[in-house]
Amino acid sequence: MDYKKTAKSVLDGLGGADNVDYFTHCATRLRVTIGDRTKVDKSQIEKTDGVLSVIEQAGQTQVVIGNEVSEVYTEMTKLPGMDREAGSSSSGSKSAESSGEKKAGIITRMFDVLSDSFRPVLWALLGSSMILTLIVLLQQLGVFGHYTNFAGQNVTVDLVNGPKVGDDAANEDLMNTWRSQFPFWFILLGAAMSVLNFMPVFIGATAAKRLGANMWVGAAIPAALMTDAFRGLSTMAGDAGHLTLFHIGDWGVPLYLFNYTGQVFPPLFAVAVLAPLERLLKKIIPNMLHMVFVPMISILIMVPLTALIIGPIGVNLGLGISNVFQWLNDINPAIVGVVVAGSYLFMVPLGLHWPLNAVMISNLSTLGYDFIQSPMAAYNFAVFGVVTGVAIRAARDKELRQVATGAAVSGLLGGISEPSLYGVVLRYKRVFPLILVPAMIAGGLISWLGVRSYAFAFTSLLSIPAMQPIPLFAIGLAIAFFGGLAGVLVFGFRSREQRETDLAKQSVATDEVPTGDRIRAAADEPEASRPTPAAVSSGGATATNATGAGVATEPWAESRGQEAATRESGSPQDDDAVTVGAPLEGDVVALSEVPDPIFAGGKLGQGVAITPTANTVVAPQSGTIIATPASGHALGLRLDSGVELLIHVGIDTVGLDGRGFTPEVAKGDRVETGQKLLTFDRDVITEAGCSLITPVVVTNTPKFADVEGLPGGRAGLGTPIIRVTTA
Repeated sequence: MDYKKTAKSVLDGLGGADNVDYFTHCATRLRVTIGDRTKVDKSQIEKTDGVLSVIEQAGQTQVVIGNEVSEVYTEMTKLPGMDREAGSSSSGSKSAESSGEKKAGIITRMFDVLSDSFRPVLWALLGSSMILTLIVLLQQLGVFGHYTNFAGQNVTVDLVNGPKVGDDAANEDLMNTWRSQFPFWFILLGAAMSVLNFMPVFIGATAAKRLGANMWVGAAIPAALMTDAFRGLSTMAGDAGHLTLFHIGDWGVPLYLFNYTGQVFPPLFAVAVLAPLERLLKKIIPNMLHMVFVPMISILIMVPLTALIIGPIGVNLGLGISNVFQWLNDINPAIVGVVVAGSYLFMVPLGLHWPLNAVMISNLSTLGYDFIQSPMAAYNFAVFGVVTGVAIRAARDKELRQVATGAAVSGLLGGISEPSLYGVVLRYKRVFPLILVPAMIAGGLISWLGVRSYAFAFTSLLSIPAMQPIPLFAIGLAIAFFGGLAGVLVFGFRSREQRETDLAKQSVATDEVPTGDRIRAAADEPEASRPTPAAVSSGGATATNATGAGVATEPWAESRGQEAATRESGSPQDDDAVTVGAPLEGDVVALSEVPDPIFAGGKLGQGVAITPTANTVVAPQSGTIIATPASGHALGLRLDSGVELLIHVGIDTVGLDGRGFTPEVAKGDRVETGQKLLTFDRDVITEAGCSLITPVVVTNTPKFADVEGLPGGRAGLGTPIIRVTTA
């Protein structure tokens, strides 16, 4: 992929730099807030090299690119008019909040801000979490030794959660002993816990930037609630959990005290109030005093407001969501697994999974573990299994195979499901049940077996140690992956219409077309080794097949005679026009009359359609077979003139799985004018409810100056039906 060209094409499709109010990116998508949606050319963007899909979501235009999105984003920032910080407007005064995004509903905007606030932090969060995963794995392997806990059990040393030998004093003494034994690993533990513990500060900064407020003030508000000064109040409150801040008459205003380490919702809600407050203060306070008084007054108002109201609301929201899942877990752990694994397929495209990510992080901070992330992995691996199956079954579709293979590799090694989702799954919705069934079975099993996560990570092969117990987790992942893989291999992934479309596309796919060397090799074969052409009379006689039905009439003899005469005389062929004869007998009609939108719209090339009156397809001119699908209902033929034909007998006949069709040639075969290529049984086709109408199209139409169908009347074999102008 040429990142610069891709970036320019995408920006042009978005309506240019002046039409972009805000843009950023996540792991797989460019996320753009547009000024005027009527200027967006979605089709141009989708045709751009490297673009998997374009979707409208949460008031944004999202361009799905995959693992290389950051490189495309970087190139976009270098384009004229896009030299802006993290997608803020060029003037610096127009925030995403004040843009056309307001057209989105408040709920979708909330989810959008949540996801946009998370994404910049994910890089550091995933990196630190992988360090934590390494430490957890080493603990499980007993690298740090063992100790006897309060229950008299011999257990492995737990640097992450600390010892459990009795009262707090005894625990602290043993923890200090471990610190003296493993100081280097405690340094790494500090690195592993850094992002998780200070998540409120990071989220405060990114959310403020997203909403157009000062990001450092946004970070300062949650940071204030994590200082020793504020946490000391919790020590004073003790088991009561609150203090009386002041009295209004007889009512004492309570200050509820929480541990804000790892919390996500409180800083988000605080910044949502900070952004309009900051804009109001800028209107009231003179410009010369902004730098001092706007941040001072903002912090002076927001820190107490967050401590009193916003913080407790955010903490309780997270606890409420977690408690719902805990309630389901108490009923039966398998319920949580089934619900999480089954719902993720629908939540991810809508961005609804971000609140669950927030709950997972909160659980890790408060409980030391999480029970939602492990069954979610079942969904991921079911998707990766399905996409791997698509890569295997799409062996003849080079483009799809490349997309599916890349998506499977990035998923299995990086845990990123968006390339699989947007590159394959949403394109072939037939795979939905093939994902849901193994995902829900495996998710339920993982939860029922008590698998928990001890670090936040995108579930992949590399992050398996973050889940414990590893063997039970691996069993669940294997069920999900191989279940999805087997489903695609057995049931396929295309609908009937998609099979027809993709099959036709395969006729001209670069990996399916013989090379010039192969064509020349075929042309140089000894005559005896070539397929014997159907007998053709040199005069007015008619060649017959085994059933006595005519397969060649006089036009073929004339055509072959003319070809031979031309070769012998050395006279040049007409370079400006090529006429293609009818490959089967029947009534010739316009392509638009085909009861299939793909053919009727000329999407596979221009040509005509024939309602057959006989049962044989022959070569209209000499050439080479370039495609012969296993179902036998169609074939691709490259004529010596350079014209590539798709002859598709009937509509929806691929569903007959070869019944009623007898191919006479194979891919790569050299064929001569009038040679029998295929026979078919019209009665079998009509009894199956399929249309007999047979499109004959030039699949490389764009190569020529003009391709004109010649419909009208009944055609015999060799009757001109298509005129191709080469120059």
